[in-house]
Amino acid sequence: MFMDFIVILIISFVVISLWMINVKLGRIANHFDSSEDHALSDEEIEKELEEEWEKWSQK
Repeated sequence: MFMDFIVILIISFVVISLWMINVKLGRIANHFDSSEDHALSDEEIEKELEEEWEKWSQK
């Protein structure tokens, strides 16, 4: 009886810990997903760098 109670407590602790880790990782993943919406593609970055280079080389 007492041993069953200990096992249930341990399993509950593990399940709650894993659930909390999952929630925190989900929040981190959502943060990166939302920031990627504003990210530039490689072509856009290359175009902006070329424009800056042209401005700088004209001076």
